[in-house]
Amino acid sequence: MTGLIHLFTIISVVLVCIYFGYTTFILLLPPFKKQDDAEITKADIDFYYLFLVPCLNEEKVITKTVQSILDLPHKHKMVIVVDDDSDDETVARVRAMRLHNAKVIERKLPNAQLGKGESLNYSFQKIKRAVTKLGADPSKIILTVIDGDGRPSQNLLLEADKMFADPAVGAAQTRIRITNRHKLMPMMQDIEFFSTVSSIQNSREYTDSVGLGGNGQFTRLSALYELGETPWSKCLLEDFDLGLSILLKGWKNKYISEAVVYQQGLTSIKRFVKQRARWVQGNIQSMNRLKEINHSKLSNISKMDLYYFLAQPWINLLGSLIMVFSWIFMALFFHQIQISSAISNTWENWSAIAFLLLLIFSPGLTWCMYHYSVSKNDIDSTSFWRCIVAGLVMPLYNLLTIPSIWIAFWRQLFKKEGWTKTERLDDDMVQQ
Repeated sequence: MTGLIHLFTIISVVLVCIYFGYTTFILLLPPFKKQDDAEITKADIDFYYLFLVPCLNEEKVITKTVQSILDLPHKHKMVIVVDDDSDDETVARVRAMRLHNAKVIERKLPNAQLGKGESLNYSFQKIKRAVTKLGADPSKIILTVIDGDGRPSQNLLLEADKMFADPAVGAAQTRIRITNRHKLMPMMQDIEFFSTVSSIQNSREYTDSVGLGGNGQFTRLSALYELGETPWSKCLLEDFDLGLSILLKGWKNKYISEAVVYQQGLTSIKRFVKQRARWVQGNIQSMNRLKEINHSKLSNISKMDLYYFLAQPWINLLGSLIMVFSWIFMALFFHQIQISSAISNTWENWSAIAFLLLLIFSPGLTWCMYHYSVSKNDIDSTSFWRCIVAGLVMPLYNLLTIPSIWIAFWRQLFKKEGWTKTERLDDDMVQQ
């Protein structure tokens, strides 16, 4: 038993060192230098933005989402609501707006509700035929995916113009913020997306391996043409899979850090675990792209970053198993000895306890303090003390990944690939 505890300890220390090293590295990286505004000409930014909004029962949020997109200060834009056979008032509410630059594409069962990727592919094929008929330049048309609850910041298209002014850029991903972050659970997601994920994406700018997310996802139409009739795959992580496909075709992916898309955070732990399980399962499915990555013309550092991302489910599975077995073996170990003699009031024991607490709480506190520093000047920013509380709660938040990982591997093992829709809140409830 002692030998197993020592083995688990060594593996745990290695994993902790990798995590701390990676965290330190991405936190110390300065913001990636973007293209100088002075280098951008009018010809470079003459883009037409087609916003695709995949919808399934989005009546609570769709009206304000469509209006927030059309309120963006850019002349050339259109919203296309792709309804996946909703049984609520989603379609009726969009049509009631009577907007000439907001259209609805309807899909009906049995060809509907097959996943977000299928809806986007269906829309892409219609757009491609229309662009061909009109004789438009696909390199000047940018498809933008916004979720049903997505609300773009006013500078979103200005920042997107800067990115796509480089003709080598095929896709870009926007920074994400959570709207209902006054509640604890959504606040933890805001810290994760706005700070942790943003720092990771910034590091990927240096390695030319920026990933795409589901919300605030930009793709150049000409880049999508190179991926065939169905650019979005059936992978449960179809956004990352699309971004990888674009990279493998020789295009660049960029990260839009100076603009955001706001979305609702989940308030239910059960729904949170289900959502993350779907993401992890999609990550597992993406392992079938390893051979393509290995034989691609991507740089070695790009490949290493992609390998690390694809290895995350397996690393986390190993870590979770070690954690559980360590608890079991430690409980059995202490059961066999007198606890009073094992935990004496000595400097060595208290130092060990302090070191253990440091390992448990320092990562979360570090990210939460970083979040406070980068968002303290924002309207409705998270206070210093709330960030401290979030840092103390972060270990519990991270523990929610354990059931997500196990569920994901179980579903993948038994080939369960159902798509679970994220629940929406009424807009009035989000502000409470």
